[in-house]
Amino acid sequence: MSNPIEAADWAAPDEHHEVAGLDDGHLSRSQLVGLALASYIPPVGLASVPALMLATAGNGSWLGALIAAVATSLVGLSIISFARRFVVTGSLYSYISRVFGPWARILTGAALFLGYIAQVGAISFLVGLFSGSFLLSLGIGSGFDVGVQMIIYSGAVLIAAAIAYRGLDTSVRSAVTLAIVSVPLMVVITVTAAVSSGLDLGTQLSLEGATTSGIFQGVAAGAVFLVGFESSTALASETRDAKRAVPLAVMCVPLGLGALYVVATVLQVPALLAASDALAAGTSPAAALAVEGGLGSTVATATDLVLAVATFAALIGFVNYGSRFVATLATDRLMPARTGRIHPRYQSPATAVVTISALGLGAILILVALNPDNIVNVYNSVATLIVYFWVTPYLLICAGAVKLLAREGRLSPLAVVSSLVGAAAMAWMYLNGLINPPASPLDAMSYVALVALAVVFVVFLGIDLIGRSRRTEPELS
Repeated sequence: MSNPIEAADWAAPDEHHEVAGLDDGHLSRSQLVGLALASYIPPVGLASVPALMLATAGNGSWLGALIAAVATSLVGLSIISFARRFVVTGSLYSYISRVFGPWARILTGAALFLGYIAQVGAISFLVGLFSGSFLLSLGIGSGFDVGVQMIIYSGAVLIAAAIAYRGLDTSVRSAVTLAIVSVPLMVVITVTAAVSSGLDLGTQLSLEGATTSGIFQGVAAGAVFLVGFESSTALASETRDAKRAVPLAVMCVPLGLGALYVVATVLQVPALLAASDALAAGTSPAAALAVEGGLGSTVATATDLVLAVATFAALIGFVNYGSRFVATLATDRLMPARTGRIHPRYQSPATAVVTISALGLGAILILVALNPDNIVNVYNSVATLIVYFWVTPYLLICAGAVKLLAREGRLSPLAVVSSLVGAAAMAWMYLNGLINPPASPLDAMSYVALVALAVVFVVFLGIDLIGRSRRTEPELS
């Protein structure tokens, strides 16, 4: 009897192609997992998730972090149903074509296209945020000037793109090293801040002052450090034993880092509340925690610099993931064919690297230029958009997993429940923004995401329909 998983490698029911010419089977399992974890820069997540949660969820921040971790883990179970069967370069875009028609593939492609642009822009903004805080701590008040910030964003993206352009080996080494060297410092800061301020568990566990809508708004804000966790699937064709390695890389983010962020939120919330004045003055959460923990201004200053450098890990990772996705769009003729060209020496999707980097950088530069008086709101808005952009692909992949397993005769109650609960949690993160809108400008992001997705979907759909009609036209005699 044939192996049911191997036998599942049937031709896709939708017309879809993967990128050819990449360095097939190059990455080891440990390299893939290392890049997956580094792309979510644990030290920056430790420094940011609790603070993002706290802004709306208050003492319910730990519950918001837990919901985000559980929801993304349940979605992950649906994703690895595909990862165990198919080796792809387009992430969810490639997976969804296996079970649904062109409409679902194109809708997923439109959402991920916007999502990866937003990711690159938001991560470059974080580099600027930590760098600006570092300059501020040195007494350089211009660190948050729009011009200085734009220079930092541009430099960050250019360096990350250059590393990604040179191939996966350089990317993995750079990203993993940058992430590892900064983890111990953030762990020490978190622990010392908790010891100094106490945990105030009674107040936190009782959710004193927290509201349901506020907790879910916190989920949407903090989930930006988990959403897109499946992006490592785009490297499947370049990974050895991909059907075993990719599921591990996918699940290590929501399970491992998700749990870490829950613990960090419990430890940090009292100290962050105590440092509210410093945070309002522009000090980064990590620097404020260092001071609250009694580590002194020198450590606080060093923390901002370390985290600014470490953030390049995420930028490198997402330029790699996004470029492979964009190259896959090109193979399906949703983007110019030259966008999918593979560099003959580095075997990287070089043109796609330039494309996703330019789009992400351009988007954040434009948004900051339009909002020079409050650029922090730009990051909060883009971070919220990232979560909203990924909601549609997650809903489709959860439904697709049920269809895939049912088609194989392997559908179980656990698979159905996990898909339904994961999809429901993701859908509510978006719907909560409509029903219980946050403060301006975040209240508009639900509509911005919907309109942007509709526009790109219509454009991609039109390109696809025109391409199909040309390919089916009879040749003139």
